[in-house]
Amino acid sequence: MICTQGASRTATDDWAQLPIPTWIRISVGGSAALLIGMGLGRFSYTPLVPALVEGGSLGAAQAGYIGAFNLLGYLVGALAALRIRSVLGEIRMLKICLAVSLACLGASVPDFGFVWLAFWRFVVGIAVAVIMIGALTIVTRHAPPDRLGRATGICFTGVGIGILLSGTLVPVLLGHGLAAAWTGIALLGAVAVGVGFWGLGAVPASLPQISQNPETEATGRPPVTPAVLCLIGGQTMFSLGLVPHTIYWVDYIVRGLGHDIGLGGFHWVLFGLGAISGTYLWGRLADRMGFRPGLVLVFTTLAAGIVLPVFEPAMWSLVFSSLVVGAQPGFSAIISGRTHQIVGPRHMAQVWRWMALTSGVFQAIGGYVYVALFDVSGDYTLIFVLGAGAMALGALIAMFPARSIG
Repeated sequence: MICTQGASRTATDDWAQLPIPTWIRISVGGSAALLIGMGLGRFSYTPLVPALVEGGSLGAAQAGYIGAFNLLGYLVGALAALRIRSVLGEIRMLKICLAVSLACLGASVPDFGFVWLAFWRFVVGIAVAVIMIGALTIVTRHAPPDRLGRATGICFTGVGIGILLSGTLVPVLLGHGLAAAWTGIALLGAVAVGVGFWGLGAVPASLPQISQNPETEATGRPPVTPAVLCLIGGQTMFSLGLVPHTIYWVDYIVRGLGHDIGLGGFHWVLFGLGAISGTYLWGRLADRMGFRPGLVLVFTTLAAGIVLPVFEPAMWSLVFSSLVVGAQPGFSAIISGRTHQIVGPRHMAQVWRWMALTSGVFQAIGGYVYVALFDVSGDYTLIFVLGAGAMALGALIAMFPARSIG
């Protein structure tokens, strides 16, 4: 019930007191955090690549390496996440990372060249990893057991919203220059920061929180079982398989197939629509069919979506790929729920960090390898086939049965 006391109450107070279930509000806060961190901080770069290259701001290789710097930042963030949390606490850490992500988007507006943009893409990569680990830990901890798939689905919907908005606005804003496009992205990020602060403000301070003592963190480490290794392996294969689309998808459509930037932006909009609808649908599906078969299905579908358009570059296959691979946040929603099932809330942050670290190492290395291969060969087919192969291997890993250790 909405409180009616106090003449000085603000509109924000009214909004904060709406009768929204706590777990939904926290999930929305996590969604906003991933919107600015992953949806804008990482994925808004992809539709800008053709304009950056064709406008002379970056060379083709430099544009690819900036994407790799972002992946390297993710690795650094995964390494530092628990240490940062031990100093700042969970909620303060996430709020600071939201602000840092916004600052990185704003700093990308002036065109100061390769080194400048690479630095800020690296920094936002750090923030993305910290947000990913912290937000998912909080959301899964507060979700009811029978709503776990929905909660993670809501959380990862933020990634899709960020992709959709950037895909819609970037082609339009590019007509006014790169600075206008970056400015529009930063303004979207500012809105996400406000929603994130509101949602994360619902985390009950009275509930037991994860220890802030790094020594305590170490004493309760989960055993490294085959199930945990499969979680780490699956996350790693997913991260490797996704690299080609996150760097080269729009570039492949525009420069590889000769379409205009408008069509490239349209496919990034489809990518975002897939992320929004697919994330929630995958989460609901996992609640119904189970998280393990859900992982196998999503891996298999992603593999098909990645490889199909390089062998059959017809419009229908491009649309299929944009929608299916766009739904990739659904994988993260499912594997985070699966991780929570296997290791429980006590070990969620630690295992999720292991997954982020390992996948971050291989993704950073793989990102540079993909870019180097493309720089040498100019062959889109090779890198997309490698991405699909990683997803297919992930499907095999996901078939491994596992018992809870939480």
